[in-house]
Amino acid sequence: MSTNKDAEIRKFLQERHDPQSQFEKLKSYKNAANLPLFNENYHETHQVNILPDTSIAPAKFIPDPLRPNRFRAHPITIRAMRKELFMGGEDFVDLECLHVCASCKHEIDLQFWQFCPYCEASIK
Repeated sequence: MSTNKDAEIRKFLQERHDPQSQFEKLKSYKNAANLPLFNENYHETHQVNILPDTSIAPAKFIPDPLRPNRFRAHPITIRAMRKELFMGGEDFVDLECLHVCASCKHEIDLQFWQFCPYCEASIK
């Protein structure tokens, strides 16, 4: 059981979290009617402002109640997050790849982080 998950994590790490490989994976998914789940021709850009705030716990994003699309996060969290993320709708197939940090033992999703947002340990 864990061997399959270990192989998946190793493959994810070997691809170096390449956004292009994730995009290719998304393009291969089909819905129940055997049609592409991901529309390549539909592009949308979302601008999100994340402001540093040392009072926020690691790996947390707190929305600004007065300004939409503005969040606060710890500076280490901002540095650790991937700058290129894919967003999907309701039918989106999750690219989740959970990994337990060898240093701090927190479970993190490798699709979102360049390094551990809790202890700054490398995930390679």
